[in-house]
Amino acid sequence: LCNHQVPAAGFKQTVKNGLILQSVSNDVYQNLAVEDWIHDHMNLEGKPILFFWRNSPSVVIGRHQNPWQECNLNLMREEGIKLARRRSGGGTVYHDMGNINLTFFTTKKKYDRMENLKLILRALNAVQPQLDVQATKRFDLLLDGQFKISGTASKIGRTTAYHHCTLLCST
Repeated sequence: LCNHQVPAAGFKQTVKNGLILQSVSNDVYQNLAVEDWIHDHMNLEGKPILFFWRNSPSVVIGRHQNPWQECNLNLMREEGIKLARRRSGGGTVYHDMGNINLTFFTTKKKYDRMENLKLILRALNAVQPQLDVQATKRFDLLLDGQFKISGTASKIGRTTAYHHCTLLCST
């Protein structure tokens, strides 16, 4: 993992004691394991964490999904695409190096998916102001009101929670 400083420029409400972590692995199993470990073992009181990660081609299913219904397992095997199950709910997603995954870890009390999406929107607006990207009531991000570029899922534990999402860049 790489640890980055929290940038202050362009963001009204920065977190002074948070962490930004970026995985140096592109292995879906390692990245999901790190995500679970942070959720289960880190003290997030007063110290939220933002985890960035990318995976080599893989299909990630939610904890309640059936891979035989959701996936073309023969094609995945032929193409060398990994299958992984995450601990959060949500739908099946395809990951590759053109997709950025973001996981927002916080306490259960401070959990707010829309605030996380607003942070992504501010960042996108800072680097690509010409893009028309909006958050939906279902916590997706749409480009030009019709193209879904991000989907979200979450896990809420006894005291901690995380919200993770994809951000399609160039898959």
